[in-house]
Amino acid sequence: MKRCFSLLNGDRLDCTGQAAILTFSGPRAVLSTAANGGGLRRDLTAVFNYSDCGPAGVCRPMEGDTLLEHQRAVARRLGLDPEHTTGLDTAVTLDNMVLVTRQWQELWVTAAVSAGADVNALCAGDPATLTEQAGKPCAVPAGTINIFLITGQSLSPGAMVELALTATEAKTAVLRDLMQGSSASARLATGTGTDGLVIVCDDFGASPCLLNAGKHFKFGELAAQAVSQAVAEALMRQTGLCPDFQRSLLRRLQRFGITAESLRARCPGELPGGETAFRRALAKLDRDAFAVSTVALYLHLADQLQTGLFTPAQADDWADHLLNELAMHFQFEASAPDASQPLELRLEHFLAGLLLAHLREQERLYPAS
Repeated sequence: MKRCFSLLNGDRLDCTGQAAILTFSGPRAVLSTAANGGGLRRDLTAVFNYSDCGPAGVCRPMEGDTLLEHQRAVARRLGLDPEHTTGLDTAVTLDNMVLVTRQWQELWVTAAVSAGADVNALCAGDPATLTEQAGKPCAVPAGTINIFLITGQSLSPGAMVELALTATEAKTAVLRDLMQGSSASARLATGTGTDGLVIVCDDFGASPCLLNAGKHFKFGELAAQAVSQAVAEALMRQTGLCPDFQRSLLRRLQRFGITAESLRARCPGELPGGETAFRRALAKLDRDAFAVSTVALYLHLADQLQTGLFTPAQADDWADHLLNELAMHFQFEASAPDASQPLELRLEHFLAGLLLAHLREQERLYPAS
């Protein structure tokens, strides 16, 4: 299904599941992170956001050896001039792209966002997996947050760069509010490994330039609000990421390497009730409100310890207290935790014991006939 939007400056955004093309109605200044047409340009006529995955969710091979060659080939296929076009790549469907506009007096800004962070979320500084030689390699992993910011204001070059900072902070704030973990470390994600940004404003001199786009200024506030709302809604549309989705024990534990498989591995080979009973018990525990809230507090201790905001003694005291609360709530006689283990391993050991105790109690109460 094709969706068409007319923006307040007369530009036109045409969206399908495969591509979103923003066509300019006049001269524009553009700041882009793209390989082709990236940097600050004043001679572009359009920008695009392109999904490299088909309807079945299978990503197509890149057209060329580098992202630059690929983006130029995509521009030509979309009927655009690669010399006067810039564009971003993603693996999400652009049917889920979200537009949000914020206005105050004569100021306005529109954020057009596609977003996924389920498998490619990273924290800045996480271990990297790629290097680059002559522009290679350039694979596009699933999960990317691409942001278009369009305004009818004229921005100075410095304000455009400051707006990029503001938009990035707004995106990161959404991920932190949702407690989205990194896929490569136990840290909270600040974005994905393939995020892109395009800023489009009136060309310099078309009207009095704004010199500021940061958090102290109204324009920065509008931009951040538009980005925040659009990113949050786009993540929910694409992958279901939202507060309710995160009210899950396993979702919270994932970034620490604690999974259904790791919990099962800590239990005996032969389980009371078998594998089905284990999966059923874990599914119930996964959504138990008391367990989720207590474990969330416990993991916050691990975060505070990792950043040095808590001392090991402080973290240990509160970790023991929270495990005791869990044990009392579930009437579970837990073995004393090994204080030499990291906090997350103590928690994994506790949860596996809790699940096993539940299975044994169920077998006692409802013995197989």
